Amino acid sequence: MPSVSMKGISKYYGASSILANDCADLLVRDGEIHAIVGENGAGKSTLMKILYGLERPDSGRINLGGREVHVRSPAEAALLGIGMVQQHAEIVDEFSAAENVVLCAEPRRFGFVLDRRAARARFAGLAADNGFSLDPDALGSGLSVGERQELEILKLLYRKAQVLVLDEPTAVLAEEEVFSLFATLRRLAASGRTIIIITHKVREVRAIADSVTVMRHGKTLSRLAAGDVGEEELATLMMGGQSFAPALRTPRRPRPEDVSVVFEAQDLRYVLRGAARPAVDGVSFSLRRGEVLGICALAGNGLAELEDLATGFRRPSSGRVLLDGRRLPRRRGKAIGYVPQDRLRRGASLHSSVQENLAALDRDAFFPHGIRSVHRMVSFAEAAIRGYDIAATPEQRLGSLSGGSIQKVILARELNGNADFLVFSNPTWGLDIASTEFVYERILAARERGAAILLVSSSLDEVLALSDRVGVMSRGRLAGIEENGPTLDRAHLGKAMLGAGHAVDSRRAHAGRGLAMGRKP
Repeated sequence: MPSVSMKGISKYYGASSILANDCADLLVRDGEIHAIVGENGAGKSTLMKILYGLERPDSGRINLGGREVHVRSPAEAALLGIGMVQQHAEIVDEFSAAENVVLCAEPRRFGFVLDRRAARARFAGLAADNGFSLDPDALGSGLSVGERQELEILKLLYRKAQVLVLDEPTAVLAEEEVFSLFATLRRLAASGRTIIIITHKVREVRAIADSVTVMRHGKTLSRLAAGDVGEEELATLMMGGQSFAPALRTPRRPRPEDVSVVFEAQDLRYVLRGAARPAVDGVSFSLRRGEVLGICALAGNGLAELEDLATGFRRPSSGRVLLDGRRLPRRRGKAIGYVPQDRLRRGASLHSSVQENLAALDRDAFFPHGIRSVHRMVSFAEAAIRGYDIAATPEQRLGSLSGGSIQKVILARELNGNADFLVFSNPTWGLDIASTEFVYERILAARERGAAILLVSSSLDEVLALSDRVGVMSRGRLAGIEENGPTLDRAHLGKAMLGAGHAVDSRRAHAGRGLAMGRKP
């Protein structure tokens, strides 16, 4: 009997005239890991938001375990055993891991006092049963992306979810974290839970999924056994008869040594309050005009802190950050183009319109003499929507767009100023294959016009595809910078990320690479 069946689901957004789901169907069986794939705007996330009660369908039926159900809210979904981990973790930074897990379902003493000891005990038992090693007392603000995702899964398990939906779960995870997540999902499926994954990564479908649904333009195109479809065929189905595959390597040019230096990090050190060791420890590098420096690392090795230091969101404990020979300004304005990893909290104002988000950083152009020029804002927004193929109108609220469209709005804004220094952090997170190709072209075009580009990414393929030089961070230190070329490969970078000179379990490392390449061990 099917665990989840959705039939004829339609959803129309009148404000933007978008038909997100058009009689879409989904069938997922008990204990199955099922992938939903499709290009940006295919309707994947909308369909799952309907299953989770975040959206209400205009028509269609949902059956759970053979019984028709009506899911009007996430609270009702939870009562039905449905849980969802969205792209951006909903963690209270000031709460501990244990407090986050039991939030709104806390064990209490005397009927109203939080029983912290019981909360820690329940958290520890749940984590141990599912192979997690999270510290129950760790604050949400100090957790890595991978740990925040584990915490979200534990929240669902604490509420006894039997159907788990994960939206782009590997988007910003390093390979070892992907390996760990996949192992967890297999254990959950083996225990009888049903797993649904929304993803753009066709290689991961064969690595983790039992079956796959392909969506396009809001419709369900096909349902296939994951082992019966190859990566090329799946990509072609997703993109509508045309296969897109970003080039693994871009043409390299000799790097003239006389080109001026735009950005310098000089012996950077950053210590988090209460930390036993520096998050960034003695990092130095420079960036010249017309080059891309890619830096990668496993979570917790200082990459996020380096991103913050390079963009002025944090000040170093010691050392200097220089832009054109001067200390980094406290307000970046148009001096730095920045596409952050956390696009929702740092890169966008979700309650503002598309045109307001696009105009946010350029007061000279859009607020002449301190007065807002609506005509300029609308004209620029219309041009950006056409140029970046954004499924929106200028007046539409940004929060109503898909994750991929929000990312395109941020890219359009940040590349508009022709800044000499650009920072991209996981710039293709949540984008489909064609959109990824588009973003790569824009990054390389910025390099060609002479911008100095710092690429911070958890994707080894992305770093190798775009970078002129590649650096790896391990335990807060920069473990060397190498020229990109034929001898620099994923295995070499992976070893450096794990720490040069440290013993590595070769079987685990090999399995992790196999998963990322789309092969089941």
